[in-house]
Amino acid sequence: MVAHGSGVPSAFVADEHVRAAAFETAWARALACTRCPALVASRSQVVVGAGAAAAEVLIVGDAPGAAEDAGGLPLAGRAARLLDRLLEEVGVAPADVFATTLVKCRPPGNRDPSPGEVANCSEHLLAQVELVRPVVVVALGGFVTKLLRGDPAPIRARRGREEARTLGSHPFWLLPAFHPAAALYAPALTEQLRADLARLPELVARGRPEAEAPPAEPEPEVATAPGQLELF
Repeated sequence: MVAHGSGVPSAFVADEHVRAAAFETAWARALACTRCPALVASRSQVVVGAGAAAAEVLIVGDAPGAAEDAGGLPLAGRAARLLDRLLEEVGVAPADVFATTLVKCRPPGNRDPSPGEVANCSEHLLAQVELVRPVVVVALGGFVTKLLRGDPAPIRARRGREEARTLGSHPFWLLPAFHPAAALYAPALTEQLRADLARLPELVARGRPEAEAPPAEPEPEVATAPGQLELF
């Protein structure tokens, strides 16, 4: 938090204090959420997010897995290490981004979140977008990309192509990218993920798009048989 004696206008400091308080309130609301009985029964904790509260880049994954549920982070293990390494390689400090997930609780057996679970959790993602105020939102994997775009186009057709979107009242560039877990399964995708993330400095420098961009409200798909979250 910037101190009053730093030369920053007092109105800005007041705004930052208000935003910090609102962020804490939204975080506490997510931690206390019990809207999805199946997820409440299967989770060990609510995984709200991690990173810089005023980040220019917001990374959105699908849902916590076993490692994320245990560690309380939106991405953990080898996938997290790969993502951190690639971000550093393209000039983005991992500590300067904020990471979260569409659904904040681990689904039983790591199944896909149901449409109702995505809808129940959308309030928390909306609050994070409006409070973090990112310039770019990175959608990791096909599941997240389809929901944030409201379109069934596969991730292979959309990756690395930014789109002007708005969630709530906040405009941003939506950048679909392969999930790092997909690159671990298929190492040939690592270069494509690196190329996608390499767009970040350019997009951040460009600044936010115009506010009249079409809304990016999450639109849950019709539920299918339980299975692995779509990464490709």
